Amino acid sequence: MNFKFDWSRRSFVAALGATLGGLFAPAESNAAGAFGKKPKPSMPSVDGDPIVPITSGLGSTGDIYAELGVTPLVNINGTVTVIGGSLMKPEVMELIRRGNEHFVLIDELEIAAGKFIAKLCKSPAGYTGLVTGGAAAAMVVGYSGMMTEDLEPRMHTIPDVADFPRNEVIIQKSHRYAFDHQIRQTGAKLVEVETREQMIAAINPKTVAIHFTNILSDQGQVSGPETVAIARAHNIYTFNDASADVPPKERLWEYPAIGFDMVTFSGGKDICGPQASGILIGREELIRYALLNMSPQEDRIGRCCKVGKETIFGLLKALELFVNQDYDAILKMYDERAQVITDTLKKFGVTALPREFNPQALGNVTPSYRWQIDRTKLNITGPEVMQKLADTRPIGIGSMGAGASGMRGRNPDAPPEENHPAHHGHASDPNSFGFAVWQLKDGEDKLIADRLVEIFSAAPKA
Repeated sequence: MNFKFDWSRRSFVAALGATLGGLFAPAESNAAGAFGKKPKPSMPSVDGDPIVPITSGLGSTGDIYAELGVTPLVNINGTVTVIGGSLMKPEVMELIRRGNEHFVLIDELEIAAGKFIAKLCKSPAGYTGLVTGGAAAAMVVGYSGMMTEDLEPRMHTIPDVADFPRNEVIIQKSHRYAFDHQIRQTGAKLVEVETREQMIAAINPKTVAIHFTNILSDQGQVSGPETVAIARAHNIYTFNDASADVPPKERLWEYPAIGFDMVTFSGGKDICGPQASGILIGREELIRYALLNMSPQEDRIGRCCKVGKETIFGLLKALELFVNQDYDAILKMYDERAQVITDTLKKFGVTALPREFNPQALGNVTPSYRWQIDRTKLNITGPEVMQKLADTRPIGIGSMGAGASGMRGRNPDAPPEENHPAHHGHASDPNSFGFAVWQLKDGEDKLIADRLVEIFSAAPKA
């Protein structure tokens, strides 16, 4: 395929580096030091120095993806983990760099970060936060903490929880999903229910908590507030997985305010923090138990859920930017990006469909943009357009071949057709195509528009 844009992947990356390079230069600090005194100038850091030129080895060409033979993507899919979630803002990258300047006691940093999160997210009294290695990791250490509390023998034994006094988690059948695997890996037993009456009847002395899957809350018979009320009446915990459910930002404080004992959000989706980061907000005692079950502690089930000091600082800055953002201005920016594409395609008889946007939707809240192809003029289908975008080189546009849930192994017991990899994309409407614009970088709307011009110019006439 001829990709006629007048730039190469190397020049694209080099230009981006030149643009951002100045943002990473050290700034003079006006912050007061200990006891309110202005800090004296110190020797420059070594490990935390600004970006330096790489003259040999990996990175020396300016294009690390090409060096490894990997195709980078323009993200028109959304904040899906299989293509990297989201991109961090320059301010986030700068705090990651600064986090690398010193050693620190990770537990002390986590506790301080938790207080920062609780204040920023208007958490209820008696609540604090924890930076985790993703929302899935938050579930592992959160449920582990519920079962082990602060007892060393239990923390050494988990996931062998047969002798634990409480090791059952109630979940609505409609709330079962791929990530209840993270509950099960703690050794907890899931107990399925469907109705409010069944939920109450399932509670017994072995019950430790009720799990609530927020993105599926409209499919269950028991609401979040009802779940909390039932749990409180029976002295058990509640956990709300709301990993992909911000924006709107208000959910960061609305869900804990309902009374959930623990709520987790992904840090690597629209919050735009480090991809391998998550936020766990909950009751102080439970957060302490969760921290006891994760890295940097050794001989813990959550030792593999390691969070570095750099990730903690990056997540805090990303969260701060997210909470303070003007979402109306962001929506306007999304509309402007889509309009660039709409204006470019008018000459082909391709027209924009009405924008779809439900700000109260569950999970991945963002406007949806689609365009209609006049099949009386062009003999090309919407799915064909999407595939041609994905086939674009040197930088792909979208990921038609990436399954949203990642790689899959064989199932010897399944029919052969079920062993083919799934595709992540939009519904196969033959007369339209569409994609997300919320993860585009500046200028990528024009890049997509130019590529679509190539595609429609080469399309057979009807």
